Amino acid sequence: MNDYPHDNSTLSAPSRRSFVGGTTVIAGAAALGLASRSVFGQAPRTRMDIVAFAQDATRLANFEAAVQEMMDRSAADENDPRGWLPNANVHRDFCSIPDDDPSQMHYCYWFLAWHRAYISVTERKIRAISGDDSFSYPYWNWSSDRHIPQAFARSGSSLSNAVRYTVPQGLRDDQVDYFPDDPVFGPFGVAALSVRRFEARTPGQIRGSFGGIRRPNPFGAYDNNRLERTPHGDVHNYVGGTSGQGAGDMTDFTTAGRDPIFFAHHGNLDRLWEVWRQDPARKATEPPSEHFLNHRFVFTWIDGMPIEVPMSDVLDTTKLGYVYDNLNVFRTGAVGPVASAESASSRPPAVGRQTIRVPLQPEAAPDETERKILEITEVEAPTQPMTVSVFVKPANAPPDDLGTSIGTFSALLSGGRIAWPSRTLTFDITAAAKKYAGEQITVQLIPHRIRGQGSGPEIYPPLKFGQMRIVTEGASDHHR
Repeated sequence: MNDYPHDNSTLSAPSRRSFVGGTTVIAGAAALGLASRSVFGQAPRTRMDIVAFAQDATRLANFEAAVQEMMDRSAADENDPRGWLPNANVHRDFCSIPDDDPSQMHYCYWFLAWHRAYISVTERKIRAISGDDSFSYPYWNWSSDRHIPQAFARSGSSLSNAVRYTVPQGLRDDQVDYFPDDPVFGPFGVAALSVRRFEARTPGQIRGSFGGIRRPNPFGAYDNNRLERTPHGDVHNYVGGTSGQGAGDMTDFTTAGRDPIFFAHHGNLDRLWEVWRQDPARKATEPPSEHFLNHRFVFTWIDGMPIEVPMSDVLDTTKLGYVYDNLNVFRTGAVGPVASAESASSRPPAVGRQTIRVPLQPEAAPDETERKILEITEVEAPTQPMTVSVFVKPANAPPDDLGTSIGTFSALLSGGRIAWPSRTLTFDITAAAKKYAGEQITVQLIPHRIRGQGSGPEIYPPLKFGQMRIVTEGASDHHR
């Protein structure tokens, strides 16, 4: 088959409801996969780090020009299928909907696969519009680059044409899931890569899985998988931010696809999936079921006609026509940025705090197959977007001492509501539990600043929750 369907701009884009579950075949419309490597018989293209991609000024200019053309088309006619807006609204239609909607592509084991297909379709639209058959969408390596890369931030560029209230400081270690002092998670670069199993079989396993739970499932339960919670949500909030007038595009699932950096962010998440899959044992935990493997994701091509991307293509990037320039978490030759010292006074006030005792004797050597997990139960959805770090410290530590971060969580907007699929938050506290064995510790929930400059003070209402407690889980329970 050809890479691209024939152009027919007189046809209108079908609605999401025509494709509930991504499996419906449209009468009279071609159902097309994207398996062909190229009409020219080329090898798969290489997706590059945006820093390397932008070194070729012509390549960057062609990318900007294609996105600008799509944006101009949408400005003239918001329904033009060749425009940027219809492509961006795909994320709204499949991700800014109720958590239990069968078409929702978050909080389930199609999260990574659907976004992979979405990037690939967007990439091919730009390829067709630009005429550059070698084009692949660059990714943003936020493990190494803690600020928005220059190519996506340059004034006047179509790649920065988005609503953003990004704070001046860069992403901190825990926002990109990097814990350099943790002996278990530090070497992974992104702690989510330590997860050993893709599919969650029970609701309690979702937060410790790499892929998530099937949709639908007999529990009717959906939640963020480990990668989806952090760093996925943290980076969304960092880029979009908030202001006194509202939220940036990336902070809201309804508008996130409008920001060109969305696809670069998810490109790096997609690359991390390939990093994780380098371990054959972990890759083997991806579901073998027909329900997972026979699924097809439906999108709309630039002629307004529906196209399908089958899971059989999604699980092999070469079938989608790309490979990554490297599978190192940090840019080759680089190490993780050194975090600057930080005090509690540099952050908004805590939204939660509790003192608990670490149930571990100082002289006890815990079984290496066991993990200590901090659970925060009965958590109510926040009333506004936020990104929060969970810090622990001795109960008698000075008030300005932040302590040790054990993880983060984010609340994003999803249209007129906060996207909040779970009432239980969990964090691996094993290293801190060993450090503070037998002591009373204070757990603090400290927000990051996500409100742009000149937007006034950043104060969040208290987060309502039931209790904090430390529980013991086997490594297999928590998929580590």
